[in-house]
Amino acid sequence: MIPSLTGMDLTLCGETPDALAQFEKRRCFSPELQQIYTQVGLTNFLEKASNLFIYNITEVMGTHLTIIPAAESWLLLGPYVEDGWSERAARLLLTSVGASEAVMPLYQAYRCKLPIVQQDYAFKTALLLAEHLDGAARTVKDIRLDPGGGKETLTFSDAYGNASEVNQRYLMEDRFIAAMVQGDAEKARKALEKIGKVSTGVKFISDSFQDHLAASASVRTAVRLAAKQGGLSPVLIDAVSQEYAQKMQHAASKRELERLTMELVERFCAEMRKRRDNAYSPAVQRAVDYMEVDLSRSMTSAEIARQAGLERKRFARQFRRETGRTLK
Repeated sequence: MIPSLTGMDLTLCGETPDALAQFEKRRCFSPELQQIYTQVGLTNFLEKASNLFIYNITEVMGTHLTIIPAAESWLLLGPYVEDGWSERAARLLLTSVGASEAVMPLYQAYRCKLPIVQQDYAFKTALLLAEHLDGAARTVKDIRLDPGGGKETLTFSDAYGNASEVNQRYLMEDRFIAAMVQGDAEKARKALEKIGKVSTGVKFISDSFQDHLAASASVRTAVRLAAKQGGLSPVLIDAVSQEYAQKMQHAASKRELERLTMELVERFCAEMRKRRDNAYSPAVQRAVDYMEVDLSRSMTSAEIARQAGLERKRFARQFRRETGRTLK
């Protein structure tokens, strides 16, 4: 439930070391720089940690991990980042830790996989989890890790080794957005299929239902970008996107997720075509979009005019001229 609501991974570390080994495999980019994300590093940390605290760890590659004590185990929330990708910031960071700029595509693939979460939100989530576990009060303790001594050799996870596959996926996403803007559902569907085929070769994307749910969220983001480029109103974009976000959240299978994704694509493509065929002015289009979001509700002409950004009488004349319909 926590991953689907917050975007952050939740790992339960019990008596078996397998959870820590899997965490290192999926979340450690460089074992030399991110020792806290290795099985050995986490084991050493947990052995010395106190169950009186919730630990918020900031490591040298700019990611955060929140560690929550439980009765016979520990909960790991994250890793996550606080801001989006910045090539300039990434270049400065790689230089500061002694990594070659050739690592940039790999680091980008790693970092862009992590959810963007504000620390305050992560803290509140951790406190709620801790309270639900045993009701004991805990204090948040911040730990900022230093790079330590200089490393002569740095290694990086081969899960991000094939940057060409990642680049190919971004190219397909661009083509998907272009097809959406054109209102071409068939082209958009083919682009999505190619994205899926490329993604199967990217090692940090698994076949788990959770990753499919995350992928559907990425598609919704791309669809919203395309809808914005295509000139659809924010009101319509948000309403349709939220509708399908809720449906996807309650999907019971990967097949249902795929069906809902294509339904969303076709819905927005139809809106794009309708907008292109109608050729309304921006003000009238905003009004039409607003009215179509909720056809069952009675709306006044003054309310619709406000959404269009025009004075009521002026809007009524323009609306009738362009649509041939009269507002009551």
